[in-house]
Amino acid sequence: MPKREILIVEDNPQTVKLLKFILEKNNYSTVSAKDGEQGLQKVKEKKPDLIILDLMLPGMDGYRVCETLKSDPDTKEIPVLVLTALDTGADFEKALEKKADWYITKPFEPEHLLKRIDYLIEKRKEDEKK
Repeated sequence: MPKREILIVEDNPQTVKLLKFILEKNNYSTVSAKDGEQGLQKVKEKKPDLIILDLMLPGMDGYRVCETLKSDPDTKEIPVLVLTALDTGADFEKALEKKADWYITKPFEPEHLLKRIDYLIEKRKEDEKK
């Protein structure tokens, strides 16, 4: 079975490094983008199995990236897991309005993140069978 590929859209290099370490150690392949525009480009090039998306990005913010992905027939089925330091109810609600599939705040527990990633990827596979 080929490795599942995860796109990390995050502007903090330390967070990218940590996520890559956690994911690659758990048999995921990773690619990263440092801003929203680059993230959208990588989605078109790579067609990842899941996207980890920060909301506070330079240029196009994560809300807009998510809205763009979920309104495009070619990318709307890719699960988007928001991973952000924004932790108010309003931030959570806005991300869900933009059709994010899940929302985790930083700092995060790696085990929780991995379980949620597994769940979202499996759910997508099940939905595609229907």
